[in-house]
Amino acid sequence: MAEIHLQAKRVLVVDDEAKFCYIVAGFLMGRGYQTAVASRSDEIIAALQRFNPDVVLLDIRMPEVSGLDILRLIRSHPAPVRVIMLTVMDTTDAIDEAMDNGADGYLCKPVDLDQLEELISTL
Repeated sequence: MAEIHLQAKRVLVVDDEAKFCYIVAGFLMGRGYQTAVASRSDEIIAALQRFNPDVVLLDIRMPEVSGLDILRLIRSHPAPVRVIMLTVMDTTDAIDEAMDNGADGYLCKPVDLDQLEELISTL
């Protein structure tokens, strides 16, 4: 009987807090996901092109570039990338705007890593 190997989802973690990126990426790697991180605006575009993620975890508020602008950029390309927005703000305006612009889900920080993995696995 032939073995079936499923390719691990590639997850790009985008947040201006590098420590947060590496904690989340390390957790997901331990669960079998391929991960990459981007903390600065110049890294984000390069990582999107180079890493070709299946899922992007994207902070809404970053100092150099808005997560909503990055979401719009992702949605302007035909590649089927899922986007989960991350926010410390539990404001319906920011969340509604993200969902209206094509986000596939959102989580509030501090992020429950098990809940994050569950959401990623459903996409």
